[in-house]
Amino acid sequence: MWTRCWLDEIAQDVRYALRTLRKSPGFTSIAVLTIALGIGANTAIFSVVNAAILRPLGYPQPQQLMFLTTGKSGTVSPAEYWELTEINQSFSVVGAFVTGEANLSARDRPRRATGATVNAELLEALAVLPERGRWFRREETSAGGPAVVILSHELWQSAFGARADLVGQSIEIDGVSYEVIGIMPSGFDLMDKRIQLWLPLQLAPTLRQFRASHFLSALGRLKNGVTPEQAKAEMASLMATWGKRVGARGHVFSPGGHVMQMEPVLDEVVGSARRAFWLLQAGVGLVLLIACANLASLLMVRAEVRRSEVAIRTALGAGRRRLLAQFLAEGLVLLVLGAALGLVVASTGVRALKVAYPESVPRVADIGIDPAVLAFTLLVSALTGVVFGLVPLRYLSERIGGRLLNNRTLATTATRSWVRRTLVASEVALAVVLVVGAGLMMRTVLNLMNVDTGFERSRLVTFGLALPAATYPTFDQRVQCYSRLIDRFSAMPEMEGVAAVSGLPPQRERNLFGTDIEDYAPPPERSELVDYYQTVTSGYFEAMRIAIVQGRAFQATDRVGTLVAVVNEAFVRTFWKNLDPVGRRLRPRFGDNTPWVTVIGVAKDVKQAGVDKPTGTELYVLLDQRPRIFPGIPAARLGNLLGDRGSMNFMLRSPLPAATLQASITNAVREADPSLPIVRLRNMEEVVRDSVRRPRMLMQLFAVFAGFALLLAGIGTYGVLSYVVTQRRREIGIRMALGAERALVLRSVMGEGLQLTCVGLIAGLTGALVLTRLMETLLFGVRPSDPATLAGVAALITAVAAAASLVPAVRATRVDPMVALRDE
Repeated sequence: MWTRCWLDEIAQDVRYALRTLRKSPGFTSIAVLTIALGIGANTAIFSVVNAAILRPLGYPQPQQLMFLTTGKSGTVSPAEYWELTEINQSFSVVGAFVTGEANLSARDRPRRATGATVNAELLEALAVLPERGRWFRREETSAGGPAVVILSHELWQSAFGARADLVGQSIEIDGVSYEVIGIMPSGFDLMDKRIQLWLPLQLAPTLRQFRASHFLSALGRLKNGVTPEQAKAEMASLMATWGKRVGARGHVFSPGGHVMQMEPVLDEVVGSARRAFWLLQAGVGLVLLIACANLASLLMVRAEVRRSEVAIRTALGAGRRRLLAQFLAEGLVLLVLGAALGLVVASTGVRALKVAYPESVPRVADIGIDPAVLAFTLLVSALTGVVFGLVPLRYLSERIGGRLLNNRTLATTATRSWVRRTLVASEVALAVVLVVGAGLMMRTVLNLMNVDTGFERSRLVTFGLALPAATYPTFDQRVQCYSRLIDRFSAMPEMEGVAAVSGLPPQRERNLFGTDIEDYAPPPERSELVDYYQTVTSGYFEAMRIAIVQGRAFQATDRVGTLVAVVNEAFVRTFWKNLDPVGRRLRPRFGDNTPWVTVIGVAKDVKQAGVDKPTGTELYVLLDQRPRIFPGIPAARLGNLLGDRGSMNFMLRSPLPAATLQASITNAVREADPSLPIVRLRNMEEVVRDSVRRPRMLMQLFAVFAGFALLLAGIGTYGVLSYVVTQRRREIGIRMALGAERALVLRSVMGEGLQLTCVGLIAGLTGALVLTRLMETLLFGVRPSDPATLAGVAALITAVAAAASLVPAVRATRVDPMVALRDE
């Protein structure tokens, strides 16, 4: 019986709360929206932070996995990898891999798939078994091994319809028939590379002679009981005597020179995104604080309005417990409605992040709504709602007799007024910090987009092509195919220039090759490593509008005759400072048979590692001369050594955009070879934008958070001033009856709102000067204390506050003195 009565009381309180909230649609809508924004935004962003940064990788004992890197390139040569596996004592197994793309024929349609060429030791290190079939055996990843492949679960479903009989069948990759021996588990990946194909790494023993040819990534699993610190100490000891241990000279590991480093695989996967996403979490945390402050302010104003209601109900016999239950039910109804909408906001936000920023968010496939953070934000919002929702109960201790009879609301006490104003000023201050962060990121993106990349990116269209080794096994066949395509494109009337290049600027991987350079003596412990080897066709510099600052560019006549090369300005500054580079020689360190090449020109520096990074040394060779510069190396193997896997990027200069040219380009490629898929046809402006996608993501998300903050701060200012006008209605009426001008009343109310804004603005700018220093590593071309940004933010905040203050101020000027006095 008691339980039934208790449940009836709860139902009655909920119904009463719904009726009360329905009578105040404006307050209810704003309160629910405030709760939803706070809960939704925080849940979405922290779900990303947790999945991308905090959650361990999906391997057994992931803390044992170490990514091994060397110097600037990050990759190791085959000789260095083999030596590491032979002499180290800290790792139970070390695997090697190369990532890239391959042409896949599936369902009679060519497609480009992301692939990892790996050895059997790699999966032993990862310790994950295939979902179907088996992993590579060690003999299958040795030189001369069979053509076998493992597919990702996702590719198995999308390209082959999840055929149950696919294991044991053959598929065509790069024109070669491969036997499918396994299917990896769903979601399984390698270093967040979104691998679809797993191919066997079959390194030839002859690669031991190319010690400076870095193209392998190495990943090792520590032995049980070995800590990362112990492994690093052993590595330092090995480097001190590496040459003696392996019996090699020249390009060997040494302390202070060519060094090997290691870090946890999770740190390598997350990289620079860690700081960026923690800053995003801090930003959305400020949104939650603003939401709570706004909700508290709204509830306090509502409490003042309901003083008479509390007094009347108390006079009629309502007890403290019943009033407590009713106000608590009202707060919980608001919370439930806000939480439901917040869950929709969070779910939509997570999906939008995954769709809009798939390349900018690490481990994007693992992201989903995190129940723990949803519960935390619910708790914070609930505490705010309950604490401030029960404010009306404080009037139970006040005397109510005379106040009920004359129906007057006493003036707000100084303490209550101070609390409300503090909440609004706090909202403004927190909003200022967010808007300053958004402004700095906007300046950063603008600066990055205006960086001189070294080429003219407007009116430039690009796409990639990769020629399968089985169909085009020789250099001559590849050169002929590319030449036919260039001739076809050049014949189009809308073309102003056509060329091809192996590595697409402004963001590509270093290939970092040892090079003999005439008239250059390297310092001790340093090798002559060139950051970028670039293969181009004649006409490349003209098509890209890359200036030749000394000497000349390649010409069609260079296809035969003397071996020639072009270097960039950074190459000259590094190796031939104060010397005339034209006519000097260099030689790629690919063995004793590699010939010397004569430099014929110096090209302007081009951004290769990113528009925000310094320019590296670069060596351009002509595609037609590549077989003679690197004699005796098969085309496919040389493509792996140079890091381009034999693919080329076409550069078409035309006034027409990529979408308009797509049909003509597709037809030309089909005429040359219908089995070739066109890879990422796009405008070069889009390529440059993609190179700064993470700063753009930060800018856009900070802008969204700043917009939320401005909206909530504006609502808070509007709510407080509206209440002030209501409370001062009699005073305003008397002043206007005594002759006060409407303009004076307008200035008085707006002045109060701007006063609150000024306090919040000063506090916010002070806090921003401190907190935005945490963003310093993410900024480019702008300081955290940039005066223009701070001034712009101050103007924007003031404008928003003025707009929020204007409506209550105008309402105050329309008070009818006679009506106001008669109501009193």
